[in-house]
Amino acid sequence: MYGPILAGEKISLQPPEASEAERYVVWLRDPEVTRFVSSFTDVTIESEREFLKNIAEDATKVFWSVYTKDGKHIGSTDLHGLALNHKRTSWGVMIGDKSEWNKGYGADVLRTLADYAFGKLKLNRFELEVFDRNAAGIACYRKCGFKTEGVKRKCFVKNGQVHDSILMALTDDDYEELKKNNDDKKSRTC
Repeated sequence: MYGPILAGEKISLQPPEASEAERYVVWLRDPEVTRFVSSFTDVTIESEREFLKNIAEDATKVFWSVYTKDGKHIGSTDLHGLALNHKRTSWGVMIGDKSEWNKGYGADVLRTLADYAFGKLKLNRFELEVFDRNAAGIACYRKCGFKTEGVKRKCFVKNGQVHDSILMALTDDDYEELKKNNDDKKSRTC
């Protein structure tokens, strides 16, 4: 399903538009953009349009396009494996526009969706998996309060290289503690 419009400090999360398919194809075909994404094969404009159409029907996923505050489309994010009965979800993000890397957009997407997951959806658990070699991602997630829970050894093969997958999570208790500490400091740490 498509998520509601959400506003962060630097980004806006919006339901995707069919017109974005071409941009997604360019990003998904770029090995540098997808180096830490488990798999994409033979992405075409038609397959991406079909994906964007079908995602609207999937109740286990909530999908957004990521925009800067000035209206530039820079990526996508989603909650997947959404299990409201178990009060948990998994998360993923792709900042596809490389000119917008290292500007804090990914962390702002994470904060915005954590606020949504724990505040609006009343979840207990917000988790993610990250390639072991994604040092920048791991550092960002830790800074945002995520804790490492385990390693899935030899979980992915990407470009002929074997990768471990690190499972990280933020619980509602972690989130409340992080918010309390941030309120005490009067600024966000992530």
